Amino acid sequence: MGRMFKALIIVPILVIRVPAHAEGIDFQECKSSECISYQQPVTTKTDTLSDLYSIPSFRAIDVRQPHQSLESLYDVAPNAQQELEDLAHQIADHVDGTVYSAGIKGEVRAKQKVEGELGGDASQLTDIVRVTVEVDSVDALTTAYAELAASAQTKEVINRFHAPRPSGYRDLKVLVALPETQMIAEVQLHLKKIADIKNGQEHEIYREIQKIERTATLEKRELSEHEFAKINRLRQTSRALYDHAWQAYQPLSMAV
Repeated sequence: MGRMFKALIIVPILVIRVPAHAEGIDFQECKSSECISYQQPVTTKTDTLSDLYSIPSFRAIDVRQPHQSLESLYDVAPNAQQELEDLAHQIADHVDGTVYSAGIKGEVRAKQKVEGELGGDASQLTDIVRVTVEVDSVDALTTAYAELAASAQTKEVINRFHAPRPSGYRDLKVLVALPETQMIAEVQLHLKKIADIKNGQEHEIYREIQKIERTATLEKRELSEHEFAKINRLRQTSRALYDHAWQAYQPLSMAV
């Protein structure tokens, strides 16, 4: 009897976790003393921030449009812009986001950029078709990026959440090759509170800085000490606005 008792107490209880998608399994209710309960991990703001920070910035070796001339690019651009906006709306619907489109880049500005910045190579012009998707949570932003990357070939990512601009501005800027037209398109993924600053108070600050710098340029002189100090104060104000907006998306333990 003693040996039988010892044998019984060393037999382990095997608990099998069955995937949620499994079918045809006959479950039997067991007493609490015979079962081990499992709880799925809860996703936190810290988890979603880690996901956002882990998105790497990169650029493919050779990012070029499928056409060499501006004329050919603008022949395809309307279809490409529609393809991009359709994709953006599909993603936005999944994350409760909003799509903003400035439409196709103006041909005059495009020609100036090709000749002045791209050495006459129109195939390097990657923002003829562009769109913005705006969301209001880090989780929605990372989900939107994941869906975009799964739907089109990613050519470049600039993660300004990982490395913000000196002004404090943060976003995800992504270049993708659209699956149907093969056009390279620019997609900006924004957080709403940061976008509100960019399109409101920070825009006014930017215009004021430009005015000060333009005046000095027209008068063919260096900035005065007073002007230099004013620009620094304006930039500090801009940084504070962006940092405050960004804190709203962080866990309380991380906000500063």
